[in-house]
Amino acid sequence: KFWPSLRPQGTRPLQKFCSQPLVNMAPAVIGTLHYVEEAVYKAEKSLIAAKFNGITIKTQKFDVQKDAKKPDFLAKNATGKVPYLETDMGVIFTSNAVARYVARSRADTSLYGQCFDDEGQIDTWLEFAVHDIEVPLMTWVYPVMGMMEDVPEATKDAQADVKKALTAMEDRLKQSQYLAGSFVSLADIVVFCALKEGFVRVFDPAFRKPFPKVSAWFENLCKMPQFKAVLGDVKLCAQAQKPKAVLPAFTAPVKKEKPAEAKAKAEPKKAAEPKKAAEPKESSR
Repeated sequence: KFWPSLRPQGTRPLQKFCSQPLVNMAPAVIGTLHYVEEAVYKAEKSLIAAKFNGITIKTQKFDVQKDAKKPDFLAKNATGKVPYLETDMGVIFTSNAVARYVARSRADTSLYGQCFDDEGQIDTWLEFAVHDIEVPLMTWVYPVMGMMEDVPEATKDAQADVKKALTAMEDRLKQSQYLAGSFVSLADIVVFCALKEGFVRVFDPAFRKPFPKVSAWFENLCKMPQFKAVLGDVKLCAQAQKPKAVLPAFTAPVKKEKPAEAKAKAEPKKAAEPKKAAEPKESSR
């Protein structure tokens, strides 16, 4: 419970990011963000949030086949999750945890809300982005990106779930300009990034038609300088892309057989020799 005298309505607690004021300072560098290029949308949410907060994040592409095997990677990031933010104080992993860290690094902006209730709304939409959007949408989009095999039945179910999620967003955006209210927050950034590959690759005009508020919200964010600085010009899908072969980086490694096992498989088994009939025992007589 937060007592009114300690936490007046409409205010947020002050947070310390550094010992010096951020006014009239060069953008602070808070760490290095390691990400997989094919899933760059997971990193873009933090980079966009950094633009809103006037913070600099260094970036480093992560090679799944090479970097994941390096001892120093597992030493500093025992979970092996990517993207992760490497800071002077340690590693922050999972994309939403990194985005929250970036958004909360400045208490003088409204990126994580303007009051305690706003923070709850933002957290709600961040969970929505993961469970209601990313899970079904990436089941549909990852095969198009060559990141997993296409399973037609699963894709069909995923498309239906994405429509449900967009319907919920459509209803919300009929009530307010942005997801958490009248201002852009981390909720908009995270949900936008979760939807981006869909708008670019598979949401053709016919699919977008029932969701005019969501489409207008998405296009409005695309035009904002903080989004453009990270994403450039985002072109909406004109024709839905089709699934393609899985890229080498996302194929399961083929288990190599040992020489002895391979030789045993190559040589046909010899036919078992018939057992000799037992010779009669000599009589003792």
